[in-house]
Amino acid sequence: MASNDHAPTHPASADATSLDKLIGGCIEGDLTAFEHLASACLPGLLGVSARFLEQPGHHETVCRDTLVLAWRNLSELGSDTAPSQWLYGIFASRLYNQLLALHGSQQAMRHRVSTLKAEDATTVDSPTGPRPALFSGARVLAMSQQVPAVALSPRLLGELNDRITAEIAQCNAPLTPTGERVYPPLYDPALRSRMFRSRAAFRLKEGFKRRLGRPFEDQLFNRWLDNKAGSTLLENQGLPRRSVERYLGRKLDLEMDPSTLTRGLSYPTSFPNRTQRRKISNLFIWPGDWDVKTPALAATQRHQFIHDIWNHRLDLTASDSYAGLKSKLEKDGPLRMHHQGILLDSEARILAYLERYLFYMEDMSCFGFKSDLGKDALGIAIDRHGDMIKINKGLHRLAMAQTLGIQRVSVRVRSVHQLWWEEHKGSAQGKRALENAIAALPHR
Repeated sequence: MASNDHAPTHPASADATSLDKLIGGCIEGDLTAFEHLASACLPGLLGVSARFLEQPGHHETVCRDTLVLAWRNLSELGSDTAPSQWLYGIFASRLYNQLLALHGSQQAMRHRVSTLKAEDATTVDSPTGPRPALFSGARVLAMSQQVPAVALSPRLLGELNDRITAEIAQCNAPLTPTGERVYPPLYDPALRSRMFRSRAAFRLKEGFKRRLGRPFEDQLFNRWLDNKAGSTLLENQGLPRRSVERYLGRKLDLEMDPSTLTRGLSYPTSFPNRTQRRKISNLFIWPGDWDVKTPALAATQRHQFIHDIWNHRLDLTASDSYAGLKSKLEKDGPLRMHHQGILLDSEARILAYLERYLFYMEDMSCFGFKSDLGKDALGIAIDRHGDMIKINKGLHRLAMAQTLGIQRVSVRVRSVHQLWWEEHKGSAQGKRALENAIAALPHR
């Protein structure tokens, strides 16, 4: 957003029909259309938020995030919901989380809402479970026509402009070593040289796998499927994981309640031999006692990090994560993560880094878990008893889902314990053995 100077002003809340047209004009990423939408809908959004939130800063944060979330998810807008209700549904989700943060619990939040004579006993479904029906797009949209509109402040327009500009700039930003676009506010040109070298090495390695390694693995795996000579040896070695995934596809994907996934995997503990540790991720069948000592996910650094910033979402500068990163900046110099294109060389960038995680969580709370958001699916391993253990793919996303109370996520089975495999494949060989194992996978 370059400026809102030329956008029309709307002293009153725009009605549903007007909003539907304005949102429709934004679908193709038209920035001018989005500026008109912001000018039209913000007075109404601010008016509703002012009814629930006392501090103007909270009103503006909720409304700002609503429009950024809408911009990022315009491509997801379907025909089953009116665009205006879709927009106000995003706002309702963001407002709901703000109230939870302020009042500490659903019970306290409901009490606050009841004092406004705005609560009833009905609920609506959401990715995190039932919410009061008041926090539905239709109800909040109707409310926007009944409350006084609130004028836009220069600060709100400036913050919204900065965030939308960053979202647009990311589309053409430099690539990380693994091919994702960096987030411009966290990127610094000082990282470019090392990122380039790492990306070149990554592409060389992936090119070798694609042209030589994987075709050879697939050839051996196809022989195993048909139970040809050498099949027993290949199975005893663990079967090539990528070939198994290519063959089975979505049959390895499971829908589950993320709260039931409580154990993780420490590779140094489970695979103390470095040579084995390097090879194990390429195999589908894992032998040994790797599943005996597994840490509780709640105690891992990633989960504690996500919990910390979510619990301090009203003031990230009060979080342990902010304090730790600031201390590192002052004592040791800035944190550099060239694999993500991130340089935290100022307090502003530290705050933007933590806010980025919060924003992903607000997106998940509103739209649910998006299995295609990361470059890898949430990876799990099946232990000897048939239970699930989280491995090192998507750990931050799982921590977000568990912290938010997301009801369902999609995970991918990347490995199984050799003892579990032997038990469930039975006497079958090749394709039949794989079919037996897939049929025995847990479903939750």
